[in-house]
Amino acid sequence: MSAATVQARAGTGSSVTWASAETNVAFCLADVVTGTSNPIPIPTTTGTNFSWIKNLVLYVTTAGTTSMSNRTVNVASSLSTGLAFHWKDVAVASYAQAASGNRPATSGSNGNVPTGYTAMTTSPAQYDNTSVSTSSTGPCGDMCVCVLGVSGNFAGGAGNAVSLQNISLNYDES
Repeated sequence: MSAATVQARAGTGSSVTWASAETNVAFCLADVVTGTSNPIPIPTTTGTNFSWIKNLVLYVTTAGTTSMSNRTVNVASSLSTGLAFHWKDVAVASYAQAASGNRPATSGSNGNVPTGYTAMTTSPAQYDNTSVSTSSTGPCGDMCVCVLGVSGNFAGGAGNAVSLQNISLNYDES
């Protein structure tokens, strides 16, 4: 068996384009992978504002003779108070371009988990256990659609270049 070469990628555009998400992903109010424009505003009172969605996949760049399964997601370490990542499993065929209309609604409470999402923790959580062959290039399995929540109790201050902890997409290959 030969292992596949796999890369984390993020999808953007009305007809999805997959770009490397291995060095930086901008959680903001724009359909971009990187950049510092359109930051998420910190609520001036109690509440949580969310980023636009980020469509993340495990992408086979060099085909193998194996299968991939047990896809998990986690954050490397806890985020600052008032910041939280959230995720949900979505089929690649259901890709939706990031836009203001499909981001989670602003919440009236700090630390709210948006409907349909799961709070991301430092422990790997399975988002897709489907066994998919790595014999062709492209997305291998479902997307892990992520958003960042910024709550009114975030003390880090306003800005468009707040560093966040790494998100890990993991998998088993056999």
